[in-house]
Amino acid sequence: VRSGDVMDPTGRCRLTAWCDFDPKPGDFIHLTEARVQSWQGSPDLVIDEITQATSLESPAWDRIDPEDHWVDVGLTELVEGGTRRGVRTNGTIVLVTGDSGIIERCPVQLPDRNRKCRKRLRDGNCVDCGPQRGEEDLRIRMVLDDGVSNVSLLLSKDPAEKFLGMTQDEVAETISKEGQEAFLMSVREKSLGRGVSVNGLALIDDQGAMLLADSVQDDGLDASKAAEMVIQKWEVAM
Repeated sequence: VRSGDVMDPTGRCRLTAWCDFDPKPGDFIHLTEARVQSWQGSPDLVIDEITQATSLESPAWDRIDPEDHWVDVGLTELVEGGTRRGVRTNGTIVLVTGDSGIIERCPVQLPDRNRKCRKRLRDGNCVDCGPQRGEEDLRIRMVLDDGVSNVSLLLSKDPAEKFLGMTQDEVAETISKEGQEAFLMSVREKSLGRGVSVNGLALIDDQGAMLLADSVQDDGLDASKAAEMVIQKWEVAM
């Protein structure tokens, strides 16, 4: 079994090959009669026979930089659609949740997979693995809003460190010295009303919409200007 990301100008998804298909990074391929299946809410492509895949000699489009390939999707369109990888959307941060900061994750190595459980511990307990001595991690949870729709925005360690301008150790030290509420206040002062552009994975299911950020940048639009644009778009009288 081989798997990896494939992309075209409209986005990216996962490709799993149950056959001896081994393209190189940068190769252009053509798939026929591929199956579409869902994994964790994300649509993936699957091929079973080598005859379903063909390597193209001539590029089908200009080469794409996989490190900087994001498809622009409006937040409302994103929320009303399905799960998508490799998207970029914009909005205003309107909420920073009280559980943002240092959390503990389950360290249990899963027997059937080459990874740890990593679920968040609550009061020292994992919902699957029971009582555990947790491993510290940094996570920031916020809500992103475009004036019409909103989505939960989740920043794991790397994007959170870049967004805060602090390392995980510095966050832990700040919370230890000043307390959780003081840390949250500083994050809220930095974030609330801030217009941002987010690159990442959008997970859309019956429970709602969540955006897992790879990176977060200022979008250059302040909150008052964003509100004015929404009012004009939807012809709201003030």
